[in-house]
Amino acid sequence: MSTLGFAVLYSTLVLYATKHLQLSVKAATTLMGVFGAFNYGLHLFGGYLGGRFLSNRNLFVGGMALQVIGCACIATGTLALFYVGLALFLTGSGLNVTCINMMLTQRFTPEDPRREGAFLWNYAGMNVGFFVGFSVAGYFQATESYSSLFIFATLGNFVAIILAVLTWRILADRNTTLLDATPKQFRLRQVAGIGILIGTVPVVWLMLQRPSMTETVIKGICAAVALTLIYLTLRHSDRREQRNMTAYLILTIGSLMFWSLYQMAP
Repeated sequence: MSTLGFAVLYSTLVLYATKHLQLSVKAATTLMGVFGAFNYGLHLFGGYLGGRFLSNRNLFVGGMALQVIGCACIATGTLALFYVGLALFLTGSGLNVTCINMMLTQRFTPEDPRREGAFLWNYAGMNVGFFVGFSVAGYFQATESYSSLFIFATLGNFVAIILAVLTWRILADRNTTLLDATPKQFRLRQVAGIGILIGTVPVVWLMLQRPSMTETVIKGICAAVALTLIYLTLRHSDRREQRNMTAYLILTIGSLMFWSLYQMAP
């Protein structure tokens, strides 16, 4: 149900920006593009942060808390807090998704037959959140009860936080860089991780204010990541793993083509 908030914002953002905040259609659609780019782009950064500076469970709960605060800010209905709330929500949503996959991965060996089942249930639960979010958003959009809708969007995050707290010991990291650090290094990384988590919010807020600059920066980062993946694939020594990485690149290109056409469809 942690995807409920994202589903609500994804389906409501343009309508809310144009109908309630009186932004132009062009500004609202540009903002929507930046919203999608940050949400998925920060997954990569979250994967680096989790297990190195903050444990995956801490980053997961911290991300959920930021989403709750973000939705509350957006629900106030003012343009200034809308941008603040969006920055908070995007930071939380972007950084914590990878944590879920990492926590699941650490609990099963590659040969464990339960591994696929665990990921299947995880994605099934995510799809339930999407279904509920999109369905309920339609009702609140029809009545233009946007504040109530954004407060409702926090329910899934609250549930996720409660479940994480109840299973805190079970969700402990296994075999991460952070666990191998000395006590002093551990404390320093924790402080740095919290600083990075909080510091990401004003960076995202600033870039939301300048969508043209943000577009250029994101395209540059995407190009650098693509070149790095191609380089790593070509230089990889294990032939089996190299074939898997090549297949991943081909599937990624196909996925990009599909979603680009999908997003441009009326």
